[in-house]
Amino acid sequence: MKKILSFIRSMTFGMILLIIVMALSLAGSLIPQQEAAMTYVNAYGSSTAMLLISLGFTDIFHTWYFYALEILLCLNLLLCSILRFPKTRKAAERLKHQAQEAEPDRPLYIGDHQKIASYLSAHHFTRTETENGAPVYTKHLAGFYGSFLTHLSILLVLLFGSLVLMTPQVTDQTVMPGEVLTLSDGTTVTCESFHIQDATGKLDYASVLTAASPDGKQKKTQEIRVNEPLRFGSYKIYQQTYGTAGRIQITNTENGAVDVQYLTDPCFLSIDQRNGIYFEALYPGYFREEDGSFTLITSTDRSYPDPVYRIQSITDGMSAAVLAFPGEEIHMGEITFTFLSPAEYPGLRIKHVAAWLYGGLYFSFGLMVAALYLCFFTVPVAVKVTEEGYVICSPKNQEGLEIALEAEKAAVHG
Repeated sequence: MKKILSFIRSMTFGMILLIIVMALSLAGSLIPQQEAAMTYVNAYGSSTAMLLISLGFTDIFHTWYFYALEILLCLNLLLCSILRFPKTRKAAERLKHQAQEAEPDRPLYIGDHQKIASYLSAHHFTRTETENGAPVYTKHLAGFYGSFLTHLSILLVLLFGSLVLMTPQVTDQTVMPGEVLTLSDGTTVTCESFHIQDATGKLDYASVLTAASPDGKQKKTQEIRVNEPLRFGSYKIYQQTYGTAGRIQITNTENGAVDVQYLTDPCFLSIDQRNGIYFEALYPGYFREEDGSFTLITSTDRSYPDPVYRIQSITDGMSAAVLAFPGEEIHMGEITFTFLSPAEYPGLRIKHVAAWLYGGLYFSFGLMVAALYLCFFTVPVAVKVTEEGYVICSPKNQEGLEIALEAEKAAVHG
């Protein structure tokens, strides 16, 4: 049992776990997560897609083995750091005690003692009186906590990073070009434009979005694609899917009011709930038969070259099937329905993570930087100074300090 516990708390086991977690996180960043099965089939082929799905690589941050690795790594770091804290805390006292008990190995002469003491005080050494009357000057004792804080910061990074990855609120929204989407906290997202093909005709699903804070003081405009999300505050907005919507302009000839409606699902457009048009579907094209009839094309290759609206015209309870083309109008009393060219629109995936989780993650990274600074640039040192001489105690070589103190002695004696 002791051997197992010793291995779990060892640096070797921690490094193995960390490498595996980093590898899985990289895979989760490269492979789109939580998509429909057909998305992976189209991207990787059926056999590879089935393998990825069966291994959980399509939702890797919610798999049982990722949770298990996170728990083991946190346990390893906990045992490596928290349980060693008492020893770390006592290390500073041991260094002072070591300096107190050490015999001076550098002699001092008349006038040297005060000069050395003044130098140490001027360079922010802390003076501690000892029982035998010889003061001990200490500096950078916080350096003993560098290793402990490094382990603690890694633990916090893993904790908050895992929460950020595993607890986002995910919603899928569609927004038409020119429309404004208001999120739960008042943040607005405006779809400035969307296109399926770029200027050269190459497929390029991209949206230009403008996000604004609830108070309007912060704004950000960015073109997004599938793997290039818009990051704004605690939101990440992805280009998820796309669609084509019909458009119809409704004009009231009596008061001049004009409204444009987007049509994606079957709906009834009416002023009095009795007379109006019922939108059934939008088709990408048609064939005109020799007898003058139309055969509608139901399949589309991402474009609507000859769009056709299939509707029901309803008047006084009587309906008639109608095929309408962009530019055509239907008049019903004072209301005119004008069919417009279809519009392409994006489907957005919006991920929201609580702000305090990002705050915790940033704090953890800041703590890691501070801890690494303590490890590499803050070396604890204690200097005992008596009338006869001084001695330097430190876990690392203090040749620079020794040269500086010897220089102070030399200055006293000319």
